Amino acid sequence: MKFAVIGHPIAHSLSPVMHEANFSALGRDDTYEALDIPPEQFDDIKDIIASRQLDGFNITIPHKERILPYLDDIDAQARDLGAVNTVKIVDGQWIGYNTDGIGYVQGLQTVYPDLANAYILILGAGGASKGIANVLDQVVKPKLSVANRTMKRFDNWDLEVNKLTLQQAEAHLGEFDIIINTTPAGMSNNRDVVIALNHLDERTLVSDIIYTPSKTAFLLQAEANGNEIYNGLDMFINQGAESFRTWTGQEPDTEAMKQTVIKHLEGE
Repeated sequence: MKFAVIGHPIAHSLSPVMHEANFSALGRDDTYEALDIPPEQFDDIKDIIASRQLDGFNITIPHKERILPYLDDIDAQARDLGAVNTVKIVDGQWIGYNTDGIGYVQGLQTVYPDLANAYILILGAGGASKGIANVLDQVVKPKLSVANRTMKRFDNWDLEVNKLTLQQAEAHLGEFDIIINTTPAGMSNNRDVVIALNHLDERTLVSDIIYTPSKTAFLLQAEANGNEIYNGLDMFINQGAESFRTWTGQEPDTEAMKQTVIKHLEGE
């Protein structure tokens, strides 16, 4: 079978390495490639995918919502979210799913066992944020807070959350048990930070869904403040594992996937 990940930029992605490690561990003769598709070329997505005869593909920033009009069917949860990160191709039909939220929350529960009672702030209101918020909403008792640069981004949100500007979030950081960055700020080793952490309480767990670099500027600031930090590695592994299950119906070797990614992140 043939698979891929599409996004822009995509050179930083370790999805091919991770999935190929799983294929090898399971003795499967599958392939997985990274396809850089700029937004201005997205109208050609059907032809691009067809030319590679793919059986399925993942979608990352900035295409998780842009893919929707091209799907023939969509899983109920992904439809509610309005964002898709996994597509399964069956007899030429594209079926969309979202495994981001499940993947992230599975990992978060291992580092914050009392997740049900946590006051959580999510930074960003894009596709990844929607996926995570949707799953957290089923687990967490207090109402979730989501902050974004522009409030217009919430126009297509059906989930009931506390909607904040980034400035409001900065002023109230001390109220949260967990802060999760879902924006691209800090990706590919840039030094961008979505908000200042001046009002951060030292008890707060600070998380970033980015996994490369392993410590974004956002996480480094939090760590310097004495906070526990948690990056997006587990989310990356878990969402990839869920994608593989969706495509093949087979159980993945998640340990092989994780160890391979860790080795690459460490430069081995």
